[in-house]
Amino acid sequence: MNKTLRNILAISIAILPVNIVMIWYRLTQTENFSTTDMTIYPIIIGGGISLLIILLNRYLIESSFKQTFNSGKGIWYIDILTGIGLTAVYFIMFFIERATLYQWIPNNNPPNRELINTMIDLANNPLLMVIWFGPVLWIGIALFEELSRVFMLKCLWNVNNNKGWHTIVILLTSMLIGVSHLYQGTAGIISIGLKSVVICIYFYKYRRLLPLIISHALYDGLQFAFFIVQFQN
Repeated sequence: MNKTLRNILAISIAILPVNIVMIWYRLTQTENFSTTDMTIYPIIIGGGISLLIILLNRYLIESSFKQTFNSGKGIWYIDILTGIGLTAVYFIMFFIERATLYQWIPNNNPPNRELINTMIDLANNPLLMVIWFGPVLWIGIALFEELSRVFMLKCLWNVNNNKGWHTIVILLTSMLIGVSHLYQGTAGIISIGLKSVVICIYFYKYRRLLPLIISHALYDGLQFAFFIVQFQN
């Protein structure tokens, strides 16, 4: 099997199915996920697919973890600082988008009850909060989504070395990630897609995975923590 087919097959196994299922579910189902679902599913599905990606990268793509996910030069503490910096970029974009994008494209859908219910349950259950801010956030959400993002980028970049193609891949990857969050409405899809473009460009230039994971976990975690404090009060 040639290189192109192996890379396309890897994406077809690890990336496309979970995104297609999630998009289909959001389009066809009206029932919200429960707090238990929001806790267990990310660990099982996110953790499982993360392992699958690592195995496919090693045995199908025939690449080492470093070659695919961490080939850029760097030091762990610089990665941490960079992750914090990317988190700041996320929040700057967040506030700009709230003042522009979300005003231009108002969301007429009712509030997302599954997120609200999860925050209320976390506010009243310290053990559940530890589990959610630990393995759920860092493994089931941040690690899973960033491994998936980078794996899709690298597999498609492996197909062609042309810089124009690499730019198209960044846009395609960001579109898929945005649409997979369609429960957040049109403005949410665009917002997440734009943030993904920024992160993809960072990875294209520096090829370091850890800052992506840190920024993702901090961005989601700080938002959740803010609303949980509100519910506790």
